[in-house]
Amino acid sequence: MRSRYSMTIVTHARGPRGSAVREGASIVEFAIVAPATFLILLGLIVGGLGVFRYQEVAHLAREASRYASTHGGDYQLEGMPASTGVSSIAANADILAYLAGKTVALDSTKLTVNTSWSAPGTIVPLNLPSYLIIDPTIPPSLQKVERNYVTVTVTYQWMPEVFVVGPINLTSTSKIAIWY
Repeated sequence: MRSRYSMTIVTHARGPRGSAVREGASIVEFAIVAPATFLILLGLIVGGLGVFRYQEVAHLAREASRYASTHGGDYQLEGMPASTGVSSIAANADILAYLAGKTVALDSTKLTVNTSWSAPGTIVPLNLPSYLIIDPTIPPSLQKVERNYVTVTVTYQWMPEVFVVGPINLTSTSKIAIWY
């Protein structure tokens, strides 16, 4: 008499759906799928590194324009570099020297900077909302202010890590009003 808890092990020469067992099929399938998966993964990693580097270039452009707007023009004329110990900005080389210490994952030898200043006394409309207008007798079209601008363009020559494409120039431009 058999116990009702006993188990019989049966081996089959066929697969679960009645087909013959395909020995080695999973190895062949892996050999086909693995390189494609690896290339997609590698592409995602290199693309992520490219986005990171572009974000750093954009940050450097914003930082350089902010620094140039506060350390140029009147900053030099009022003798601030002597009293603060922070040099003024007068040329592209000054901005590049400032940015060299701000880079994180970029090779500073592949970094170029182009700085331009607007002509003194550029007149731009204020475009203020009505509740901020001090003198309502002056029409909004005549309410203008003299403002100078600094424009900084930072370019980085990036060579992707897989060396399949490249080099790629990552460029960002930032324009800001001069405040000092």
